[in-house]
Amino acid sequence: MARLLLRTGIWAALLLVLAGCAAGYSSLMRAPLKRLERRDYEGALVRLEKPEGKTNKLLYRLERGLIFHYQGQYAASNQEFEKAETLIDELYTRSVSRQLASLITNDAVIPYSGEEFERAYIHYYRALNYLSLGFPDDALVECRKANLRLADYAQAADYQLSYKNDAFIQYMTGLFYEAQGEWNDAYVSYQDAEQGYQAAQQAFGLQIPSTLPADLARLAGRLGFAEDRETYVERYHLKSQDLAQPGGGQVVVFVEQGFVARKRQHEIQVPLLKNDDTHEVWNLSDQLCYRYYHPHPFYGSVDYWLRVALPVYQPLPSQIQAARLSGGGRQAQGVLVADLDAIAIKTLQEKENSILAKTLARALSKYLLTKKVEKENEVLGVLFNWIGFATESADTRSWLSLPSRVSLVRFSLPPGTQDLTLELLDTRGQTVETQVFPAVQVAAGKTLFLNYRSFR
Repeated sequence: MARLLLRTGIWAALLLVLAGCAAGYSSLMRAPLKRLERRDYEGALVRLEKPEGKTNKLLYRLERGLIFHYQGQYAASNQEFEKAETLIDELYTRSVSRQLASLITNDAVIPYSGEEFERAYIHYYRALNYLSLGFPDDALVECRKANLRLADYAQAADYQLSYKNDAFIQYMTGLFYEAQGEWNDAYVSYQDAEQGYQAAQQAFGLQIPSTLPADLARLAGRLGFAEDRETYVERYHLKSQDLAQPGGGQVVVFVEQGFVARKRQHEIQVPLLKNDDTHEVWNLSDQLCYRYYHPHPFYGSVDYWLRVALPVYQPLPSQIQAARLSGGGRQAQGVLVADLDAIAIKTLQEKENSILAKTLARALSKYLLTKKVEKENEVLGVLFNWIGFATESADTRSWLSLPSRVSLVRFSLPPGTQDLTLELLDTRGQTVETQVFPAVQVAAGKTLFLNYRSFR
């Protein structure tokens, strides 16, 4: 008896350690994120703890890749992102032992493979890195990889995934293609972006950027698609000045702000009734899902209340509401092109049913195992019940250093050297942060891409 208790205790301790290492990711990231907010990039990298196993290895690579990017270490950033891509491919072949452990403890013991939008943003940052390094052809490779990844999501999703055609990633690739004279590819990306923004408007209210319709009509005209051009002119009420080819050189600034919404744990209780058939766990878990979404005002035959934990996104408020770029006697207002918070929240909502079904099946299995052990030994039954409660937690891991939103601001300037000033404004229109881009080289017929991150 004593030996059995010892063996069970050791097993329980291992499960708790395994579950705790993954579930505590947010707390491990507090110090690096605080350093990142202060633009202490070296300090953030030092505080970032390298995981011993594979559970959080992808997140480690993603966080390092983004910190290196903001530090201006573009080659090092791409090395980290390349390792992250390799891990993502490897994680498609999942560990059976870890999958089984997740049915006993929680999903946080499975190696993190990234949300769909997190994987796609790797290509956005890698493309920017390559442009900064002077390798525009490699940047276009990242654009094509991003397009293929989004196409794969559209085919592979087993639920209605709002993210399957990310509008901003498509728009970004279109801008990069056009800048390199790849007009056909640019036009396809702009069309996909338009469809993506239309879907995003229905899903979470993101409006189509005011710059995209003009890009579509102007490029359709360049390619000789007169009918398409007229369609866009009529659809978006474009004027002649909207369709003029930009003179001189173009400057495009992606303005990233805040921190993306973070996952937190939300606990719920679902009733298990005395007459429920517990022999088929997955069938019963489907019934429990229905019971959760359609609660009965009174359950007179409740045998047990199953307590489960689900992940939910909690947005972090940002002080920045608008962006303004000025230089060379010109000024332009930014337009919102990406809302990562909305994408994250909507996508998780669409996965909620499958997450809930698995979570309830796990809780039900723990409960049935506890009841079986209790019949054999009451002390062990109490221990198993404690293990079930202690290991039940939601998987709240995510790429925490990502921004919450991205705006785009651009204008044309005559060739030469210009100082540009980016102002970030609050809800009252007051400037709360300023970034100067000194001695920017503007070349005729060329597009210069810049990005700036505000952590406010």
